[in-house]
Amino acid sequence: MTELRQLAGFAVKFRLEQAPEEVVKAAKYCVLDSIGSALGAVRYEEIPELCRELRQWCAAPAGRTASVWGQGFSLDVFQALLLNGMMGHALELDDVHTGSKSHVGAVVVETAWTLAEALGESGGRLLEAVITGYEVMARVGMAMDVVSNRKRGWHGTGIIGTFGAAAAAGHLLGLNEDQMVSALGMAGTQSSGLWAFLEEGATCKKLHPARAAVNGLTAAVLAKGGMTGPERILDARDGGLYRAVADSFDMKILVNGLGTSYEILKIDKKPYPCCRTTHHAIDGALMLRDRADLEQVERILVETYEVGVLQCGSQGYPSSAVEAKFSIPYTVAAALVRGNVSLAEFAPEVIGDPLIQSLANRVQVTADPLFTGRYPDRWGCRVRLIDKDGSELAVQVDDMSGSVAKPLTEEQEKRKFEGLAGEGIGADRSRKLEAAILKLETEECIPRI
Repeated sequence: MTELRQLAGFAVKFRLEQAPEEVVKAAKYCVLDSIGSALGAVRYEEIPELCRELRQWCAAPAGRTASVWGQGFSLDVFQALLLNGMMGHALELDDVHTGSKSHVGAVVVETAWTLAEALGESGGRLLEAVITGYEVMARVGMAMDVVSNRKRGWHGTGIIGTFGAAAAAGHLLGLNEDQMVSALGMAGTQSSGLWAFLEEGATCKKLHPARAAVNGLTAAVLAKGGMTGPERILDARDGGLYRAVADSFDMKILVNGLGTSYEILKIDKKPYPCCRTTHHAIDGALMLRDRADLEQVERILVETYEVGVLQCGSQGYPSSAVEAKFSIPYTVAAALVRGNVSLAEFAPEVIGDPLIQSLANRVQVTADPLFTGRYPDRWGCRVRLIDKDGSELAVQVDDMSGSVAKPLTEEQEKRKFEGLAGEGIGADRSRKLEAAILKLETEECIPRI
């Protein structure tokens, strides 16, 4: 039996009662984080116009419909999922699975909730699909060399997200094992997502998890209808996904500990609305801020892992929020000057702050063997503030805020949701939605958002 078939079997047979209590609780908080991150983007940048534009191209839904979150209308499931998926990733506040270097929630939660709503499924079934999707997506990512995948220019979330979405959707659609194998095979042949957006600050990164979600759902629906997909989609000698997008892979990782060790327990939650690769440096800057005299700082050195330098190390001073969210120099400077990195720190007038720009231009980001060697298992950096007289303040950040080793508290996670969801749908509705999410296993039918 192939590893992919074993993974498919898990996705078909998994039931909520099999999961330890901590896994069910983790799933609810992952749903809370993903929905909150999406609702915070209801009126963010081009999201309202994207919703208006897509809606006018869609015929009145005749079949299954789902709500476009916080926008006050519904579309067919596929188009609703596309928009919900984009909202989920728009703020750069969605969760991160470090071992697979991917944003699982923005794909899996959006797929599971949108489809479960359309099907009238219970909260328990939704949680089953979420746990299934997290497990499949994370394992497909962990089984390949994510460092080489990133260096080739692929966005891992788009590459592996199709599998998580197909697993979550296929579970809700009641696929059998053969159908789930085909769904995963068709998911892989639709994998996509490239880092070219960063070179010019394009805003399309949020399309990657959204398209992965829609493609995964499409794969599951087609499999239910009888189309078949390749069981060797990952490791085929000619055209296998892993051979195409990474330098190496290990198929055994797909199934090691399957059903006993749950990847949903290894999810980071973001405290700052920017690329996760900037977060350890932000933490370091905030730790040093009260001890630093910014007028005396001559240069700032951030030593981190090689992929961090590639991704967020040196893009020039940002001219937009997108560029700023992927800039260690900018986010470190903003943290030092303003004492916080929130959505406000990515407003045009803050990006234009002369003091932040002056400090950011003094930041140098370099690769350090310590951090490179242990990435992606552990993400970290060292921040050094070097004054004009040669004196130095330094801190090493081995575990970022919001990581598995240094998690947000339940109260912090709730406050994050309430602030974001309240912005999108109002305080009263957000409180009711929060209550429903935190007791999903008892909900006979999930609410429309």
